[in-house]
Amino acid sequence: MLSRRNFIKRVAGVGLSAPLALNANDNLGKDIKFDEIADVIIIGSGVSAHICAAYLVKNKIDVLMIEKMDRIGGNSVLSQQDFAVLNSDLQIKAGIKDSEELFLNDLNKAGAGYNHLEHSLRIIRNSNEAYEFAKSCGVKYADKLKFLGGHSVARSVETIGGGGACISTLNEFFIKHNGKIKNETKCDEIIQDESGKIIGVSVRENYRFNRNLANDDRENLSGDKKHYKARLAVVFATGGFSCDIEFRSIVNPRLRLAKSPSSLGQTAGALKQMLKVGAIPTQLALSRFSFGIPTEDLIYGIMVDCNAKRFLNEDGDRQGLSNKILAHMEKINTTIYPIIIFDSIGFANSHDPNRMQSFITAGKMKKFDSLSDLANNFKLNENDLSKTMQDYETGISNNKDEFKKDLSKIKNSSMSKAPFYAMTAAPGLSYTPGGVYADINMRVLNISNYEPIKGLYAIGEATGGVHGQSRLTSCSIPDCMTSGIACAKDILKGV
Repeated sequence: MLSRRNFIKRVAGVGLSAPLALNANDNLGKDIKFDEIADVIIIGSGVSAHICAAYLVKNKIDVLMIEKMDRIGGNSVLSQQDFAVLNSDLQIKAGIKDSEELFLNDLNKAGAGYNHLEHSLRIIRNSNEAYEFAKSCGVKYADKLKFLGGHSVARSVETIGGGGACISTLNEFFIKHNGKIKNETKCDEIIQDESGKIIGVSVRENYRFNRNLANDDRENLSGDKKHYKARLAVVFATGGFSCDIEFRSIVNPRLRLAKSPSSLGQTAGALKQMLKVGAIPTQLALSRFSFGIPTEDLIYGIMVDCNAKRFLNEDGDRQGLSNKILAHMEKINTTIYPIIIFDSIGFANSHDPNRMQSFITAGKMKKFDSLSDLANNFKLNENDLSKTMQDYETGISNNKDEFKKDLSKIKNSSMSKAPFYAMTAAPGLSYTPGGVYADINMRVLNISNYEPIKGLYAIGEATGGVHGQSRLTSCSIPDCMTSGIACAKDILKGV
């Protein structure tokens, strides 16, 4: 097992002599001619970056936002942006009784106690302020509440237009208030002065992300080197590292097998830069999975591996099922993902058949008139698959499932009535709960003394320890927004 010291050496190439870690690279502010100067430099352009930037420019702070990709928004534009809010106008209107205690219990249950209490409370207590501020910037929310899984009451608001509309609206607000943004500008290194204070960043303008490289952060040399100075602060709003297969396989070998639906720019480069100046890494081995279809519908079908064998109880949440899938793939030494199969009865039992039909339209799921067609499509042995399905049917008849599925919950589903429906069961690493540790003002703490690294902030998914073992549904947005505002408020204290 890697020790904390050896881990940082491995991913950052330096030891723990912070705050002088960067001095080993001779990248001191006194030796640098700066090409751009701003009050605050924000690295990244997702919802946490934009809400922080919006708050700052509204208070007359000069902000430069940089984004390494050719479009803004990062993972945020891919998000539905459901937003859990305590005591929102919609909760009050509906007469829903909610409380800090109730919300905290829900967060702790999802996080399995791994989440830091102070950040759970930061999300809860400031969620309504963030919601109201986003509305003041023009973000639109539907006039209804969602009662989502893991929540004790309905408390999630729906962002009209999802992440794309939210980012577009916040960006318009930012630009209108004299904010500046540069795309295809990659942050390479954090610049400190002799006291260890963060005073800027080295970047490459005209950088072109190359998806064909094994590791873009290390191998991509495109762009023109520049130096940007920050009078007040540098803020990392760089998201997670779910697309960095090399890095995630070091911190958790099982993650090597997972797919990722995230933006390709979700690499560990920014995290490594913060580690180099002494940031504290936390909970990097944790993961949050997404799934191709609602996992509550899987109970109506079966899941088989590349040998056409069942290997689990299909009734479970996405975290549990994903971990079991990856563990089984390791056990049988395969990189081939299992297959989810429904017959026509099981397919019709879905809680939202229209949504299931949309997966077929989108090509995620396929319809087969015969078992033979299904087996041929997924390169499964038809005889073995037929036996697996017959064994499942026998279990239904005897009310005794091999993997202890509660057959009273399957609504008379079967595995024998054509047509059949099937899709690949590929756990998607959609969020990485680990990152650097920051206090509730989002100041990045130094691993050598646990004090803030002056001038350095991290917000949103760039931080770690906020959500624990599993992030509660619809709690990414309140985390991003409350952390962005907390960061902005702390920066403003120094003005």
